[in-house]
Amino acid sequence: MYRKASSLAAFFLLGSLVLVPAHGSEVNLRGKVEDVSQTQNQFFVDCTSVELTSGQFDLNAFVGLQVRLTGNWNGSSTAPSVDVTAIEVVPETFEIGGNGDLGGELQFKVTSNPGDFTVMFASLNEGFGPSRRGVLFLGPPLFTIGFGTIPGGGNLEIKVSIPDDPALDGLTVLGQAIVGFAAGGSISTNPDCATINQ
Repeated sequence: MYRKASSLAAFFLLGSLVLVPAHGSEVNLRGKVEDVSQTQNQFFVDCTSVELTSGQFDLNAFVGLQVRLTGNWNGSSTAPSVDVTAIEVVPETFEIGGNGDLGGELQFKVTSNPGDFTVMFASLNEGFGPSRRGVLFLGPPLFTIGFGTIPGGGNLEIKVSIPDDPALDGLTVLGQAIVGFAAGGSISTNPDCATINQ
């Protein structure tokens, strides 16, 4: 019974992320702000090619920080750009750890309140899927890594073994999760990525 309820919850959480707003509409997202090296005032969401601009904020002040932001999306899913209209520093909600070596493992971790429910995903491709819950930065095909309830420590971690296959060397794995709050509502987490090494 628990497995059926968890699967149903995962289905509804994923379904809440596929409502794409119209061209040029407002989006909300979480991620780490990074700058383009050797340039001035060029910014993007870490582990993605999503460009960030702002006429209201100096994004240099947020480089290297996890943020939650609101902005106006240019409507492109192949070259997305968001003009930031509101931004605040927030804790990291998702990360990919582990050694990333062939024959080793990747560790997908969601941080949230105990009792919240999460579904973790991975992909080899970028995407940009805005919804009222946030932006899903993963493109198809999308792989479900696992799901579950956040335990008492506030972290749910799922380990994934990496095959000892040289063909995987240099491959970048993108990951993200959806969190459904026990108190109601849901969000898409910040994205993260890891490169598999020999």
